[in-house]
Amino acid sequence: MNSSPVIIKRNLRSHAKAKAGGAWKVAFADFTLAMMAFFMVLWILEVSNIKERAEIANYMRTHSIFDGSPDPFKPGNSPFPVDLGGTPSIVDKHSANALPPDNPLPGMSEYLQVPSGDDRPLAGKGDKLNSLVDGQFDSPAQLSLLLQAFEQLAAEQLAQAHIQLDIVPSGLRVIIRDSKERQMFVRGQMHMTPFFEDLLLSLGTVFQKVQNKLIISGHTDNTAFSGSQYSNWELSGDRALQARQVLAAGGMPAQRVAQVAAFSATRPLNEQQPQSSANRRIELLILTSSAEAELNKLFAPQQSGSALQQAERAAERNQPVGRSGLEVLTDAN
Repeated sequence: MNSSPVIIKRNLRSHAKAKAGGAWKVAFADFTLAMMAFFMVLWILEVSNIKERAEIANYMRTHSIFDGSPDPFKPGNSPFPVDLGGTPSIVDKHSANALPPDNPLPGMSEYLQVPSGDDRPLAGKGDKLNSLVDGQFDSPAQLSLLLQAFEQLAAEQLAQAHIQLDIVPSGLRVIIRDSKERQMFVRGQMHMTPFFEDLLLSLGTVFQKVQNKLIISGHTDNTAFSGSQYSNWELSGDRALQARQVLAAGGMPAQRVAQVAAFSATRPLNEQQPQSSANRRIELLILTSSAEAELNKLFAPQQSGSALQQAERAAERNQPVGRSGLEVLTDAN
């Protein structure tokens, strides 16, 4: 009998080397995108001043392509100082066009005062809009100057396609309207989109100088609400009130508003297409002094003295006052 030990040799199985995955590519792409954004921020900081940085930061906080705001990657919609064409906008803070910020941030106090000894007027928007003087605008020449101020603000907000200005017998008519590409309000709601909110905030500064009263009216298209007590009458009124609140937040004194009106879909701009975006709008009618006086007459309370005088004149003519003819005949019998 063979007593030699049995030796069993086990060979380790060789595992095939696992192929490398693609997760590192995703991580590398994220890193590259972050670096590109970082260098973009550094470049903007280099070519812009403090005021422009504040406006860019405000634009990024308040605009989104998901809520109807314009695509920022289109050259016509990009905020300054970068026009996506490679040309930065560098503004000299000591030039005549330098503007103090409406809401200064820490470190911006140097932009709040004109250098000593320099009495040049500051031009531009807000309370530094020196093309207008404080007062009432009644004559055609004055209304034309006011129209130009609104055109200037519309150009600054890239909103020329959304504002229509007309000089009418009652004053200046400012129409702020929708378009197919950009909506003023969320459909069927009173919530204003950021683009038009910024536009009305800028328009509110004009009424710090303009003493004219205005009528704010809301208009909708003829799309009806189904199965609801809420109609276009309520919607147009709520939108007009929302516009009044935004204008007031932009600096418009509350006493400038003479009336807030709701028109529903009764005054379409495009009668051939009642559901057109042009019919969804807010109108500001800036009244002249004579138009304001006519409006006040419509709502003026009846004077007791005038009624008394009418009664006296009627008594002198032996006419019954406040009594029927039957009562007069009964007394005569």
